[in-house]
Amino acid sequence: MRSHFIQAAFGALFFIVSCSSLKTTPETIEELTQKIQAKDYTISVRYANPLRGKQIYLSSEYDLRIKNDSAFAYLPYFGVAYSAPYGGGEGGIKFAEPIIGYSMKPNKKSDGWDIHFRINAKESDYEISMNIFQNGSTIFTVSSFNRDIITFRGEVKK
Repeated sequence: MRSHFIQAAFGALFFIVSCSSLKTTPETIEELTQKIQAKDYTISVRYANPLRGKQIYLSSEYDLRIKNDSAFAYLPYFGVAYSAPYGGGEGGIKFAEPIIGYSMKPNKKSDGWDIHFRINAKESDYEISMNIFQNGSTIFTVSSFNRDIITFRGEVKK
């Protein structure tokens, strides 16, 4: 029984250390603040959380990039699509479009920012709600009229 407890403790410690080493955060809060205010940042996505299912670790490179007044997404999609574009489309959530209604404000705990905007892409219209924290970690949801909502987790790239 004691050996199982020790194995579990070492396993938990290994998990915590390995997760903390995956962070790719900017050096300072000021640097991150400047990136967000300038609308010039990229979020490297590591996990997808579909509405109907469990969290999925993403082993490939996926990201959401904000550059001036445009957004560029290369994201997977796991979930229910209520309609599909003619010819099947490209799959996933992919767009390079102007941002509509970008709003940014400090979050309630003043340890990050709440960001919200819309995208009118060829295949669908998307609403994106983001929480970026001072350590660079990010959670954002992508909702669409044609698909179930999906949540992504990742970090702001240096």
